[in-house]
Amino acid sequence: MGRRVVLIMVVLATLGVLALASTQALAGPMPGAIFTTTADGSRVNANIFAAKEDVYLDGGPGSNAPAGAAGLNEGDYYFQVTDPSGKVLLSTDAVKCRKVHVSALGVIDYVYPCTKLTKVRGVWVEVDCTHKTGIDIDHPELGAITVQLMPYLDTPNKGGVYKVWITPCENFIGDPNLVDNGYSPGNYHGFRPPDSKTDNFKVRRNGPPYTPPVVTVKKFNDANGNGIWDAGELEITGWRVDAIDPLGVTNTYYTPIQITTEPAGFWNFVEEQREGWMYTCTYLDGVRIRDYPAAYFLVAGTSRETHEVIFGNIQLARLTVCKFYDLDGDGIWDAGEPGIPGWWIYEHGTTVAGWVWDSVSITKSNGCDTFWIMPGLYDITERMPLSGGWMNTTPTTRQIQLASGDSARVEFGNIRQGQADFDTKGYWHNKNGLGETTPSDIAYLNSLAPWQAPSSYFGAGDEPIDGFFANGTPVAAANGDWGETIAPAGSALAEQSHFLVDSNAGGDPREQLAQQLDAFIMNCRHRLGGVGAAIWLNGSWVSTQTLVTQAIQVWQSGSDSQRTAMAGQLDLLNNNDAVPFILPDPGTVIYP
Repeated sequence: MGRRVVLIMVVLATLGVLALASTQALAGPMPGAIFTTTADGSRVNANIFAAKEDVYLDGGPGSNAPAGAAGLNEGDYYFQVTDPSGKVLLSTDAVKCRKVHVSALGVIDYVYPCTKLTKVRGVWVEVDCTHKTGIDIDHPELGAITVQLMPYLDTPNKGGVYKVWITPCENFIGDPNLVDNGYSPGNYHGFRPPDSKTDNFKVRRNGPPYTPPVVTVKKFNDANGNGIWDAGELEITGWRVDAIDPLGVTNTYYTPIQITTEPAGFWNFVEEQREGWMYTCTYLDGVRIRDYPAAYFLVAGTSRETHEVIFGNIQLARLTVCKFYDLDGDGIWDAGEPGIPGWWIYEHGTTVAGWVWDSVSITKSNGCDTFWIMPGLYDITERMPLSGGWMNTTPTTRQIQLASGDSARVEFGNIRQGQADFDTKGYWHNKNGLGETTPSDIAYLNSLAPWQAPSSYFGAGDEPIDGFFANGTPVAAANGDWGETIAPAGSALAEQSHFLVDSNAGGDPREQLAQQLDAFIMNCRHRLGGVGAAIWLNGSWVSTQTLVTQAIQVWQSGSDSQRTAMAGQLDLLNNNDAVPFILPDPGTVIYP
């Protein structure tokens, strides 16, 4: 079964954007991130280094990433250094000299040894070109290392900005024995943007001051859903955002984010669509925009240019609504009671943002439906089918207050009522009653206390019901109203028949109670589907098993007056041809 939601127009519009965004956000980029650090893996302020030799390549989930965030895929990679546009290759050694390995843990753990041919005094000789490494102090237990980017040329960028690239070896286009495999649109010296990760860094230089453009990205929990970062609403850290640069490279970061945005051009920041959260707003440089789940804007490339992107989301509540078949009618979902599939349950209320929310859930095969819902105050109401004889055993409407991040469950109990035509002990004594009586009925009776111990009943047999007296003498045949034999001598059915109509000449209340209990048990087993079904008695649903247990307790240790009263109650039930009871099977729910 599914569920459908009907909301007022403003909510529909918002959810429509959500549905569209879910097909766009964060699909396809290579996982993980690279970043530039010092030799020991330490970050430097604003990614600005004092010298080119200080810059090392590091890899992993990325700064501010939550535990378990994806690192780079395991495998071999090439790296290169270019200007921010990617058009000018700055690395000066062969591609094969720039080969590293990423472990299954998503960190760089090895640099491949390599040599290159260099002419020395007119003679070609093999010279080591393996890049230097350092130990990443953040993850030494993972075997993580850093890799020096040198040798590379000075950048032509006026702000001293460089771009480092990394791409899987199998996606590299060209000859790794060469230094430069050339530039063409979409191919940056053998590195394709869709298959690469990049990071910008800056090295201080002399000359006119120039500060590269910077973008800051933040995320907040819009607890009241109004699309405004109000006082007291918390900033969210560790939220994934993909930055797609003008070259088409997608790099993954985690809030809060501050990165150098070179080269100039259109940048796109796309936030993660996380289950259990709903988008409320996007701000670019303080102005609310309609883009979602992205902020797409132009970076002009001027000195000291800054931009700020803010995404707002509200954490939803998790609501489970259930419908169960209340076999004992007590209003509690007990073990063994089945859920009812196909039941309609309505949610109506006002969200914390002031929206009117109306939705309907349809229970699944387990009797429940679980879904995300905006925080707010709701009336949860079940819809009763018009046919099927359904009755509720719990209130049909429950009110519930849901806060952001809450998890709640609402259960509704129902039954289907039937009517049973009980029969007297006289019926169960005669040929019709004996015709319904089975060996399992006799075995059940014999398992109970009144049929396991000798008593004052000796006129027509004794306990247990087996067709014989205690001395082994067979019980006489049972006869019908016209003297015909209805059960042969020495049979359990004959003893059952005699017992049910014994005159109790001694007036023993225990035997009178046992007779009515015998007939009541036969009615339960053959009219209700078994002992344990619930019947309507004195204004409430009562388990027939409870009545049987009470009768046995009174038979064993009650007073004679209590035994007489219990026998009278069972006699009234046995004489009732319209006993209300809970049907054992809920059947199929049908709505018009």
